[in-house]
Amino acid sequence: MSSSYAVVRKKLPVTGSIIRFLAMSFLVLATFNPSYYSIATWIISDTSLLSIKAFTGFALALIWLIVLRMSLAGMGWLGLAYIGMAIAIGALLEWQFGILRHFSVYTQILLAELAFAFAIAFGLVFSFWVRQFAGQSSVVKNPP
Repeated sequence: MSSSYAVVRKKLPVTGSIIRFLAMSFLVLATFNPSYYSIATWIISDTSLLSIKAFTGFALALIWLIVLRMSLAGMGWLGLAYIGMAIAIGALLEWQFGILRHFSVYTQILLAELAFAFAIAFGLVFSFWVRQFAGQSSVVKNPP
């Protein structure tokens, strides 16, 4: 009997998608938000604890690099097209109806950050959804 190097993954449950969205929301809002309680404002605030702040900044940049690469790899060109269409539809709706004009700048920034977190989370789950809708099994060659 020959051993297979492929691993079949289970289907991604809805809770997995929600957890990914919450994790990306935390990452986006912890990195920068309009209030003064974020990692970016803590790093910039003063020069005390410079080595800890440099390590935190480097670790945060590394986390962002890994998450964005995973998200873009999961989306592919089709996912990027969906994100582009959603941005275009949102821009046209804003242009036509002016929904966001009535919100404060603080709320507009938070909504933009949540939309960005949703786009990243969409990239993390898109490949699972495509395989599930197409009836394919999620097979990974050469597992870690």
